[in-house]
Amino acid sequence: MQIRNNWGEVIGEINSGFTDKGDRITTNTVYDRGNTIIQNISVRDNQGNVRTTNVIGGKILP
Repeated sequence: MQIRNNWGEVIGEINSGFTDKGDRITTNTVYDRGNTIIQNISVRDNQGNVRTTNVIGGKILP
């Protein structure tokens, strides 16, 4: 899902999906003028354990 400002520019994006092991991956990316500012990646496994990674100034996942 993309988040746009009043001028139609993408300022944020949220994606989620599942791995073949059943882990849920959620990414939240923030943009400024088309450049990635920060990306937050959260992975929740089948036991409910959550791992979070923050990438500043770039992105790892789409």
